[in-house]
Amino acid sequence: MNGRFDGKRVLVTGGGRGIGRQVALGFAAEGADVAVLARTAEQVESVAAELAEGGTKALPVVCDVADAGQVTEAERKVTGEFGDVDVLVNAAGLFSMGPSAAYDTEQARALLDTNVLGTLRCCQVFGRRMLARQHGKIVNFGSLLSFTAFPERAAYAASKAGVLQLTRVLGVEWAPSGVNVNAVAPGMIRIETPHPAALDEDALTRRIPAGRRGRPRDLTGPVRFLASEEADYINGQTLVVDGGWLNYGYL
Repeated sequence: MNGRFDGKRVLVTGGGRGIGRQVALGFAAEGADVAVLARTAEQVESVAAELAEGGTKALPVVCDVADAGQVTEAERKVTGEFGDVDVLVNAAGLFSMGPSAAYDTEQARALLDTNVLGTLRCCQVFGRRMLARQHGKIVNFGSLLSFTAFPERAAYAASKAGVLQLTRVLGVEWAPSGVNVNAVAPGMIRIETPHPAALDEDALTRRIPAGRRGRPRDLTGPVRFLASEEADYINGQTLVVDGGWLNYGYL
């Protein structure tokens, strides 16, 4: 451990698998105590056990960020056992897709409630304590679809555009109180959960200037940077981590 986050308490929502799990492991590798929040006990307990095996103080927290009461209860548990959170990473999110003309509005509501309102709830509940202390770091998760459009992803794109604007507003509103709010926007990241759409892997790889799909660990460095003292003068920004996809003008 290089100790950059020694003595820091980090909460990662959506930390039970994929990118969130890798982010939790990344903070643990630099000395942080890590609270892992996800919807299922099996996931959070597995990741917390993995962290504890490496010597990290880890806390599993079962919580659905779409439920305001559960978020409040999670805050009680985390602060009661860990103390105030220094870093909040909002990695919890849902993905779904389908033809926009027929997309189920209740499914869209569930997605927006998790991706946008869930992020806002966690920012509010844990951010209030940061504001009172005049110090804290929040890193939200956007997407390429915060900036651009893919067919049949209307609700998901709307949710991630919402996270972008939420990050901007909180970033400028809370900066005077010493709380930095920023975001990362992952590109085409390969995770264990199958993508619902069939993908042409060769065409996809050709479209990425870096020449490969991203990996969850490609997000750990950017997230830790935004959560570090090195990013004290960065507010309301979204860092795109996509191997150059968004800037690439050649098809």
